[in-house]
Amino acid sequence: MRVLLIYSNRSRMMEPAPPIGLSYVATAARQAGHEVRFLDLMISRQPLTELRRDLAEFKPEVVGLSVRNIDNVVAQRTSWHLDEVGELIAAVRAGSKARIVLGGPAISILGETALRRLDADFAVVGEGEAAFPELLEAIEGKRGFADIAGLCRREGDRVISRAPVRRELFGCSGMEQWVRWRAYEREGGAWPVHTKRGCPMACLYCNYPVMEGRRLRQRSASDVVDEIERVLQQVGPRTFEFTDSTFNLPEEHALGICREIVRRKLRARFSAAGLNPLAASAELFGLMKEAGFCSLVITADSASGPMLRNLRKGFRLEQVRRTAELARESGIRCTWFFLLGGPGETRETVEETVTFAEAHLNWRKFLTIFMTGIRILPGTDLAQRARQENYLSADHDLCDPAFYFAPGLDEQWVLDRITEAIEICPTIVHGAEEDGSPLTRAYQRVLYWAGAAPPYYRFLPDLLRCPPLPALRARSNGVRARGGRR
Repeated sequence: MRVLLIYSNRSRMMEPAPPIGLSYVATAARQAGHEVRFLDLMISRQPLTELRRDLAEFKPEVVGLSVRNIDNVVAQRTSWHLDEVGELIAAVRAGSKARIVLGGPAISILGETALRRLDADFAVVGEGEAAFPELLEAIEGKRGFADIAGLCRREGDRVISRAPVRRELFGCSGMEQWVRWRAYEREGGAWPVHTKRGCPMACLYCNYPVMEGRRLRQRSASDVVDEIERVLQQVGPRTFEFTDSTFNLPEEHALGICREIVRRKLRARFSAAGLNPLAASAELFGLMKEAGFCSLVITADSASGPMLRNLRKGFRLEQVRRTAELARESGIRCTWFFLLGGPGETRETVEETVTFAEAHLNWRKFLTIFMTGIRILPGTDLAQRARQENYLSADHDLCDPAFYFAPGLDEQWVLDRITEAIEICPTIVHGAEEDGSPLTRAYQRVLYWAGAAPPYYRFLPDLLRCPPLPALRARSNGVRARGGRR
């Protein structure tokens, strides 16, 4: 069959996210014998024009849309992305008779709701490498729809779904077949690599177990580094990014990958999108430095003992402090994420976390991002708790953005306290500050042409410390509390 796969994501918060998940699906569809065309709207200047062109030229029989984000998860500056998906679907309906299939992380979170909110024929929940080729067979009439794991489909006025099945084994994405890489690299993108799927943690708000399951399924270190070595030779990205929910859980798996990189003497740069303080040792930081890591994202979420327990992070405040020490000693640039406003948050616990950032993260290689208000996502324990507390009604559709903010805590006070901290530690930023400013984009272009390795947000501390930016940001950053809490 002729299959058009569309990466619909246009959001560029921090860095452009390459279509690794859709690449897995595209590679599987091609291996199953289908003719696949890949439309990457992240790097498109005229998305609807390019879509209409491909519909007219390629005449697809099936169109698959990968939807990465429901919204931007920022309470004070929320943007909802599903309207854009609706426009793409309308363009497909107007220019083609193709069957429309939805997939991607946002669809795995929404499940059946995706088909109730969007005019598509099918939705694939979970990993699509097996389900999508099976669906193509069913559309061809070679098998039935009913036994395809992870498939949501319409039957009359009803939506019927089957639970996904987690793949025991998976390998490389084959993304080099599908993307124009330099366009990503110019914007600060790093080449994504999955080393494992699943997350055994029990964080209150997190949707990774919903998307990938709780049981870890790991690739061997040799398989991961084989992929890196091949892509390095064929494409030559400046940086590879490990995009697992937590790169260092279990720690021995991360150590094994670092040792294999060092053993092969690969000349490459690496980043990890999720480092967990639960398993952050001196040995790991030392091996990451030796392997060529230039950037880490550390997901501490809080520096208050009570809030770490409330958010069910699985580690203690002492481990957060130790991780900060190890990160500083390593010299690796780090971005720290904190979430304020969760269940049980008070002025005292906010003060603990913000004071920690002022005292321990005020360093030229640390960027600290505070998110105020936690997005309530379907299927999470936070969603269940919000309904039990009558914070949300039982029938509230979480396809629409909703944020938890601790009752009784003054949101504007929290935002003002973060602004005060910027004067002490200029490398602190509000998650709700406008991103993609002309100054930031110009700075990234200079870094690209200077040959710097992405991700470019790791260099923001250098820019943020330059006078008069700290004083200007502390006086007026445009971040204000919402008019209503829900």
